[in-house]
Amino acid sequence: MKTTKTIFVLLAMFCSLHIFSQEEMTTEKVKLTILVKDGSNNPIPGAVILIDGVKQPRVANSAGYFKIKLDKAPKEITAFSPLIGVKKVPYTGKNSIIINIIAETNTAYLTDTNTEKVSDAIQFRDIYDYLRGKVAGVTISTSNKITIRGISTMNGNREPLFILNGVPVDENSFRDIVPTTIRTVKILKGPETAIYGLRGANGVIEVRTTIN
Repeated sequence: MKTTKTIFVLLAMFCSLHIFSQEEMTTEKVKLTILVKDGSNNPIPGAVILIDGVKQPRVANSAGYFKIKLDKAPKEITAFSPLIGVKKVPYTGKNSIIINIIAETNTAYLTDTNTEKVSDAIQFRDIYDYLRGKVAGVTISTSNKITIRGISTMNGNREPLFILNGVPVDENSFRDIVPTTIRTVKILKGPETAIYGLRGANGVIEVRTTIN
């Protein structure tokens, strides 16, 4: 009887250790080292990195390297250089990743609104500059508050609804949009916003990008 209890206790301990080790494995962070280069294999300092479409707060260092620790494996990684273009690559499980941005192939995207090359958007520092320079019907304050012209409201809140690639997003996600990834921008107001219900009362800004 004593032997049986001892075996039972040992089995319970083994199972606990096994479960604990599995939890450690599933919560293990993913460490990535990304090197961004141009078509001539020269490093691109200051390249912007997006993980699954989310812009990271830091940029590539002077040698073109970018290091990050993630809670889970990403699906894709995007590198963006204002002087060259954009390159998106799938994550294949490797910890060291080299992304080559080649100007000839990455500036070939055409916007649906005016058929200009994406390289035309390089002059814009952020989404707010892009809207100021290329989109009619919006007013942007010096503090980057966006309102749609012709919209009146009773409660003082005039912030429009932001839609990124078909999904409602908050202002923080909206401001992270990289101008050279923009395909189309639509400003909706009045009856056009009916599909969004009350959320679209202050108008809607729909943005579609090359990063889905």
